[in-house]
Amino acid sequence: MKNPTLRRVLVVTTVVGATLGGGIAVAAWTSSGSGAANAKAGTAAAPTTTALLASAFTSGLLYPGGPAGDAKILVNNPNPYPVKVSSVVANGTPTGSGGTGTCTTTGVSWTAQSPNTPVAANGSTTLTLTGAVSMSTASDDGCQGALFAIPVTVTVVSG
Repeated sequence: MKNPTLRRVLVVTTVVGATLGGGIAVAAWTSSGSGAANAKAGTAAAPTTTALLASAFTSGLLYPGGPAGDAKILVNNPNPYPVKVSSVVANGTPTGSGGTGTCTTTGVSWTAQSPNTPVAANGSTTLTLTGAVSMSTASDDGCQGALFAIPVTVTVVSG
């Protein structure tokens, strides 16, 4: 390369090309910012229970001063996630119906239960609660043959 003009043109072209290339690289800027993302939690629906037929008692019939009996209840989970039944406690006075007479004083009591039983999302399960109900000697004579409704509160935790 003996031509000094051609040499200058190549040097100038190379320098200009390198500068433009560097300018293009600088034009690819980055930036960041801060803010908040939002999410919303659902609301838990209360479980429901269904009493089963009197034949659901598995350890025999109640009688004054007799041993505690087992009880069965059906727990329904309306939530879209699984839960565990953490407790079943009495929340009112048991009532009797269909006995041989007046059954004002039932003598029936409920022993709190902690079954820790899972219930599938949108599902149900039948709980057998061992030793959950008993009848004291205070029961009216008219309670013989009665069916007892025992109000309970079922507490569940997400499982």
